[in-house]
Amino acid sequence: MKKYSFLLIPFISVVVCTLLVFTSLDYKIADLFQRTLPDLKESDNVIMVNIDDSSVDAIGTWPFSRDVYADALVILKDLGAEAAVFDLSFLDKSQSKVNKEYVESELPHYVDEDFSELSEQIAWLVSEAQGYDVTEDLNGVMDSVQNRIKTAIQYSVRDVDQVLAQDLKFFENSYLTLTFDDGFPSLGEVVENYLSEELSLKDISVAKNARVPKFKGVEPAISDFLFEAKKAGFVNAPADDDGYLRRLHLVFEYKGNYYPQLLFAPILNYLGNPHIDVRRHKIILRDCNFPDGKRDLKIPLAQDGSVIIKYPKKSYYDYKAITLWSAYRILLLEKDLVKSLKELNENGFFSFWEGDLPYELYDAASGFIHDALVTENDDSGVTYDDYFAYKDAFYQGTKDFLYGDTEALLLESVEGDDETAEYISYNMNTVRKIYEELVSSRDRVKEKVEGAFCIFGTSATSTTDFGLIQYEEKYPNPGVHYTIANQLLSGDFVIDSPWWISVIIAILLCFGYGFASKKINSTGRQLVAGGVLEGAAIILLLLFYITTKIYVGTAIPAISLAVTFIAITVLNLISTSKDKKFITGAFSQCLSKEVVAEIVANPSSFKLGGERVEMTAMFTDIQKFSGFSELLNAAQLVALLNFYLTKMSNLIMEERGTVDKYEGDAIIALVGAPIKMEDHAERACAAAIKMKQSELEMNKYIEEIAAGDKPADMEQDLYDAFKIMVANKRSIFTRIGLNSGEMIAGYMGSDSKKNYTMMGNNVNLAARLEGVNKQYHTGGVLISEATRVKLSDKFLVRSLDRVQVVNVKTPIRLYELIGFRSEANDAVLKYLADWETALTKFEAGDYTGALADFKALAAQNSHDNVVTYYIELTEKFFAKGKVPTDADDFGVAYNTENPADMNPEWVGTKYEIKGTFRLLQK
Repeated sequence: MKKYSFLLIPFISVVVCTLLVFTSLDYKIADLFQRTLPDLKESDNVIMVNIDDSSVDAIGTWPFSRDVYADALVILKDLGAEAAVFDLSFLDKSQSKVNKEYVESELPHYVDEDFSELSEQIAWLVSEAQGYDVTEDLNGVMDSVQNRIKTAIQYSVRDVDQVLAQDLKFFENSYLTLTFDDGFPSLGEVVENYLSEELSLKDISVAKNARVPKFKGVEPAISDFLFEAKKAGFVNAPADDDGYLRRLHLVFEYKGNYYPQLLFAPILNYLGNPHIDVRRHKIILRDCNFPDGKRDLKIPLAQDGSVIIKYPKKSYYDYKAITLWSAYRILLLEKDLVKSLKELNENGFFSFWEGDLPYELYDAASGFIHDALVTENDDSGVTYDDYFAYKDAFYQGTKDFLYGDTEALLLESVEGDDETAEYISYNMNTVRKIYEELVSSRDRVKEKVEGAFCIFGTSATSTTDFGLIQYEEKYPNPGVHYTIANQLLSGDFVIDSPWWISVIIAILLCFGYGFASKKINSTGRQLVAGGVLEGAAIILLLLFYITTKIYVGTAIPAISLAVTFIAITVLNLISTSKDKKFITGAFSQCLSKEVVAEIVANPSSFKLGGERVEMTAMFTDIQKFSGFSELLNAAQLVALLNFYLTKMSNLIMEERGTVDKYEGDAIIALVGAPIKMEDHAERACAAAIKMKQSELEMNKYIEEIAAGDKPADMEQDLYDAFKIMVANKRSIFTRIGLNSGEMIAGYMGSDSKKNYTMMGNNVNLAARLEGVNKQYHTGGVLISEATRVKLSDKFLVRSLDRVQVVNVKTPIRLYELIGFRSEANDAVLKYLADWETALTKFEAGDYTGALADFKALAAQNSHDNVVTYYIELTEKFFAKGKVPTDADDFGVAYNTENPADMNPEWVGTKYEIKGTFRLLQK
């Protein structure tokens, strides 16, 4: 069998790994590859109108009344928006609501007028009767007044659906949703005809082999809205099997007609409604009207006929957007301004005004002109130019009134009457503030929405339209429309390739390596050859993707080659005794020598499971390492990490520690397993101190190298990384967290892949302590109380707070590991003793004394950031009789009381929660 293993193993590997085509693994790899591409260019003409938490808080309970959207549409029209696209499904009619503004302001006026007229008519009839029977005349007057009052009352109820329908028409270029599904019931004839005649794509040709999904049912918005909107588009965008939203179709077929995706519809209108040519692998939009001229737009399609979504590399909340509240608030400010102007007029402020009353211009624009524009068969001749002219005249007239000579004339007319003069100035200033806030709000929103596709969508936490994408676990789905619009406008697309191409590549790689391994006798060389081939294959596929934006399935060739490589290697290792030495050399890079020796001596120990061991866990991380990632390219970053991790790992293993794993720049290690040792805590602390000392030497070495020429034996990428670091004044600062206690350690994983690792609450606490260094601004090393009690006096530590770490209920004392006592002079020892005195005063409530001591320590050592932190904590809170709370965003909250669920036996012990800090950071 071994004779033909170089053929048999590749064959089995390819056959088995071909089954990966039924998994989502390639989707996830494609996600990673996509991150290497230049970011999607976001157009200034695509804007999200977010229904976010601030909008819900300001406007009221979700879902909003539909007149809110109507008012927002009017404002967007005023500000010159290109299109209004609603990713909101208006499926049911709304209940009418009381027109509060009308009832409070206009209805009483009408009723007063009618009753006043009634009184006058009765008085006239009585005076003119002269013995005649006036009953019939009186009844006529009563009927007339009664009818007018009834008419006035009818306007007190507002049909919000009618309001939104009118403003969808008023906006002229609004778009609503369609949802397709085979399970939806059939629609009425009127709606079906409207869909077919008005909403379906007319100028379209579809190839026979094109992959356009067909549906038997559709659910549109209610007809009141549908008939008034410009067009509608579908919002179907199903997630892949793994739950990620990666693709959507641009065209669906329904009853022989074709319908566009929600954002595809306004884009087509923007491009001049070009001819749509749908083919197997692309959609071509013919002779599109782009700002720079006419040209075709080619949209490449994935294998299933969809468009692969290329999301911006950022959070949804960083997209170009406004809030719904910011638009709706403009209309509220306008109404507030109009109301204030009317009140000024009623109080004689317009006595010297000679032009049209500004609020009457506003009432005309938002009243009869607006209504004429949305009324069928209106013959008034009113145009949108008239509407905008009246609106502009309102703003200009208001400005002239508020900032012209009106106030001066009014003040001159009441000269000598200081009280009235003060009244005039106060009211004019009040209205000016409303006007200025309105104009400022309009300008801010107009800057973003003018000429833009405005996409209404939900992102508030109280809503449910969220999905999963590669950049965000809770992604507001309306962002899909934002992304596809930007892709269409920028022409930025990616596609995939047929699965069988991956199989062919896998066959070539696996059989190629199989034949090559037969020619290579050395197991070490086989490993090198396999690793180089594996890396080269992935890199070449990545480079091909970056160059062409075509993703060739990487999972099948990469994993089948890895399986082939591993299987052939393991077979050779089993058959040759010399490979034990190779195993020792390979694994010694990440495990202590004792662990490697145990594996070699007792291979049966390499099994699933573990055992409870008393040991110390170590977690390290480089502070602000993301900044390094932004400065360095991939090769430089890897070179720097290898330099750093090598030095630090060696120090850990010198103390008989085991490197569990690397997570980017982080090191996770353990001391005390699998070889048990009583002094694990001291060894871990010694390693931490040496790592901090090595860090100083490392930074000094980097500066020295960067200042001179590249050493002959140094990689160019590492040298370049050093130069960039120094030029940008960056240095390495490592944070370390240590905790001791009982943990589970052992070989864990699947049957095919195992790691010697650790788990348990005490492991998690060590990880938490690493991050807590940041809160206390330590020199880099935090240890738990459990570790502190196991140390002899050869270590210098200083006490910090008793705290509740995130997800750990029992309070613990934190300690900062300073260094070796043998390396400290008398001044350092006295400084630490003074620190302990100051902290004792602080915890005893003597904040004045503690603050004085802290400041004295700061005067001795201005670089002690821990002292600086306690000074700020004391001055900001405790010295003022306050304590930090969650709302203060200080990183800690002080427990002033014991929680109700605390064990009563803890009172008076070190476990009592009262008087401790609760860490808020993770």
